[in-house]
Amino acid sequence: MVRKTIILLSGFLFLLSCVEVHKDPVEYESLILLQVFDLDIEGPSGLSKSYLPDHFYTVCDKTGNVYLINNKGEIFQTIELGGDDLEGVEFVEENLSVYVVEERLRMVIRLTPGGSVLDTFHLDIPVQNLNDGPEGIAYNPDKKHFYIVNEKNPAMLFVFDTLFQMINEYPLNFAKDYSSVDYEPVNNHLWILSEESKLLARCNLKGEPEKIYQTNVPDGEGLVVDVGNELIYIVCDDTSRLFIFKLPD
Repeated sequence: MVRKTIILLSGFLFLLSCVEVHKDPVEYESLILLQVFDLDIEGPSGLSKSYLPDHFYTVCDKTGNVYLINNKGEIFQTIELGGDDLEGVEFVEENLSVYVVEERLRMVIRLTPGGSVLDTFHLDIPVQNLNDGPEGIAYNPDKKHFYIVNEKNPAMLFVFDTLFQMINEYPLNFAKDYSSVDYEPVNNHLWILSEESKLLARCNLKGEPEKIYQTNVPDGEGLVVDVGNELIYIVCDDTSRLFIFKLPD
């Protein structure tokens, strides 16, 4: 009987050692809201720093335009691109270019700050539903990598080179959908926003969350993390507003 018990116990310990025990290291917190500004843009989608301090690029999927706004939401420039379904935007300082994402067309368009089209790139990513495509775009100047989040079906983080040839892809699984991404170079983090889950995650470069924050922003579609000023900016598609939060320690 003792020998039988030892054998059963040994077998149980062996099986236990083969099972990967899930440990959730992610911490959840709420962001501190500082200010809210109205935007004279119907349904802003996407947000990026620009060549001007305290100014941002955003896009609109309803007008197909690109806008330069200040940190109070006031429009300084309108680029009438006539896009089909603009969702993401990223300004790249090293070549002074604005990159915008076309969700349904699975395309990235490179523009000058004046609005001239310099190039277009087709994104070789899976298509299950035209409206469940690429949403946010960010650039890592050290690695020369672009990061694009796919909203869902599949929920993915894609990594591209500067010609938008795919380098890697990582599944995302911490939210219902994914609407924007920003690269933060000081701490080498990706910040990924979810519209449906109303959350913001600080992630590694594989899109794995280290910390998750509740935003309570309905339809958050664009994101900028400003480490220097310790601020987070989020644009809301539903209410056409710019939300400013305190960047957590």
